[in-house]
Amino acid sequence: MRILLTLVLLLLAPLNGGVLADGGNDESDELSTLLEARREGTILPLYAILSSVSDITGDNVVDIEFENEGDVVRYGIYYLTPEGLRREIYVNAQTGEILELRTAD
Repeated sequence: MRILLTLVLLLLAPLNGGVLADGGNDESDELSTLLEARREGTILPLYAILSSVSDITGDNVVDIEFENEGDVVRYGIYYLTPEGLRREIYVNAQTGEILELRTAD
């Protein structure tokens, strides 16, 4: 939930330098990569991604991860089904294309 809140706040707030002061850990590196990609316009905004998959996830998103997998930058979106099962959907952050749907671990 903390990363979701962090991502939402960082993406909705005006982007400026110095947002990440702690540096040095993987989460900070991922957030730095995310912020830079948004500044450059190379990835879609999180709200656009969430809107495009809302037919699948509904209002039941519980966590979001930003992943840089070599040539593919993607969002991993975790959500709950109406039956209470936890699922994952991976979406290409640059194109909005759904890459994978699966049951969460």
